[in-house]
Amino acid sequence: MTWTLTIQARDEENQPQTIRFSLGRYMDDADHFYDPRIMQPGLYEAGLYAGQLLQQSRSGYGETTLINADGGLDYLADYAVDGREMVLALDGVPQVVGTVARLAFSDDEVSVVLRDPLEPLRSPHPMETYAGDNVLPNGLEGTQDDIAGEPKPLVLGEARNAQPVLVNTAKLIYQVSSLPDCTIQAVYDKGVALDNGGAYTSLAQLQSTAPIEGTFRAFQGYMRLGDNATGTLTVDAEQADPRAGAVAQALAAERGYTLHEDDVTTLNTYGAVRVYLTTQTNTLDLLDRIAESIGGYLSAQADQVLRLGTWEEPEPTDTAIRDYAIQTVSRSATGAGPGGLPVWRVNIDCDRIETVQPDLESNVSEARRARLARQTRRVVATDETVIERHPLAGELTINSVLASYAQSQAVADRVLALLGVRRDTVTVEANEALLPTVGGNLTLITPRQGYGAGRTMRVTGYRLNAQTDEITLNLWG
Repeated sequence: MTWTLTIQARDEENQPQTIRFSLGRYMDDADHFYDPRIMQPGLYEAGLYAGQLLQQSRSGYGETTLINADGGLDYLADYAVDGREMVLALDGVPQVVGTVARLAFSDDEVSVVLRDPLEPLRSPHPMETYAGDNVLPNGLEGTQDDIAGEPKPLVLGEARNAQPVLVNTAKLIYQVSSLPDCTIQAVYDKGVALDNGGAYTSLAQLQSTAPIEGTFRAFQGYMRLGDNATGTLTVDAEQADPRAGAVAQALAAERGYTLHEDDVTTLNTYGAVRVYLTTQTNTLDLLDRIAESIGGYLSAQADQVLRLGTWEEPEPTDTAIRDYAIQTVSRSATGAGPGGLPVWRVNIDCDRIETVQPDLESNVSEARRARLARQTRRVVATDETVIERHPLAGELTINSVLASYAQSQAVADRVLALLGVRRDTVTVEANEALLPTVGGNLTLITPRQGYGAGRTMRVTGYRLNAQTDEITLNLWG
């Protein structure tokens, strides 16, 4: 068996180059020569994240080491490889496809460090900031004495009872979102809806024409009052398409990723999401919130395509790992709940409002008063038969961004059915070089731990030592 490493690069003259290395001499079918300098084919780790549904953290990294005792690879110091594709293959079959982070040089080695495919998402999602350059009474950027340098708010999907930012104190102009596809649907002063005086057609008209007293007028994410608010001012607003798939797709695209089209379609069936950003938040955290809200998972493919879908029970498959390849099997849990036990109750807090309000006018209805007293509504799914069998069974609580109470109830019911039964968390150490698909299905067959008849599992992660052809699999099912 021969390991090969192929890297796309730019040379010192910024010309595209493909550099090739191998463990032992190797030429491919196109007669490309591979420099036999691989010392350690690779240590690679990958995994997915499914919130509380899985008892594991996200992972992703890797490294291949090349021999440079003779200085024959010193020329690579002038090459640019960061952000470009690398492929680690076994006998011509790709095993790891990833993106290079950097080359690390020592006296006699060069390490090719693989970037975590989700690394760019672990930084604040892009938000504009206020310039603070208003020349009152004109301007929409605040002044240096108030909001200069502060992030402009974002409505992602929907926002309910959100407090907007006052961007022009002289003209009582507020902003709830910097996104142009935002529509302000309602404005409230101490919980009482103000009359809508009609939409503006431009920012110029917004600044030049005041609404009549007791009303508001809006343009995109801006709105202007006819007179001062008497108490807490809040708004309802939403994007043109507030559904989960559309929002997740836009978040991914803004960071250079693509959300798999099948996942966009599935996510949209869950309806609108509610996220109101007023402070910097990592894009990865935002996508994780959506995944957790649907009882789902998030992972990345090497081509920067994200998978964000519902977490399901394993499906029967002929793909198997058998006893002859297995070194050890350890089972750490037989359930996804606290203590590694099944779950008997699932709580989901959904239908979020941004501002819990005690200062309400006396004419606010009792129904609205009650709703504004709680930030979320809770749906609950329970199964008493689980706690009869497992007296120490626990519960899960999911803080959801879903707007729909009914859709959240459906998620709670599905998660309970998924986690209310035995679900094994298993680690398998094996002599197996070929990698499974993270999130894919695998049948575990070994007489140990009671898996003699085979048990279908889902692969939640792996750690590959390519030099020794050893792999550690994280399985669930």
